[in-house]
Amino acid sequence: MSTTSESGVLARYLSVPAHAGVYRLEASRIETPVESVSEKRGSAVAGVDWRRLSAAPYWSREALLDGLAASLAFPDHFGRNWDAAWDCLTELDWGEERALVVLVPAAPADEASMAAFVELMQDAAEHWAARGHALVTLIISEAQVAAALQAVPVLPR
Repeated sequence: MSTTSESGVLARYLSVPAHAGVYRLEASRIETPVESVSEKRGSAVAGVDWRRLSAAPYWSREALLDGLAASLAFPDHFGRNWDAAWDCLTELDWGEERALVVLVPAAPADEASMAAFVELMQDAAEHWAARGHALVTLIISEAQVAAALQAVPVLPR
């Protein structure tokens, strides 16, 4: 993804509901618009709203939930648990964008928490795909892939 046209191709790919889901994105492939996405305010490219979780030194349950809540502007009453995150994810306001891409920066993770996060985001992606929207989670991965992420497919080139 090194040019604007390649960014547009990626955005078009990710905006298709059939491509909704959770993917690993190799750190070496990160360039604009991915690297320029702010933590709280998305960046729209070709109908795709890009969001990024705040970088964390370690992805614990709390860090994943707090990062998700901040990047997607969950309401103040968000209960900081997986069920409450599901409720907020299934009540997203899509605006005019066809797709929402959530970027998760690379960091060591609690295996159980990351597995629960991947399952939550995959379930939410399937929920929205059935309604004509593409929710995509891109987990940036380093060369050494954590056990909880080994079953997560790599984003196709």
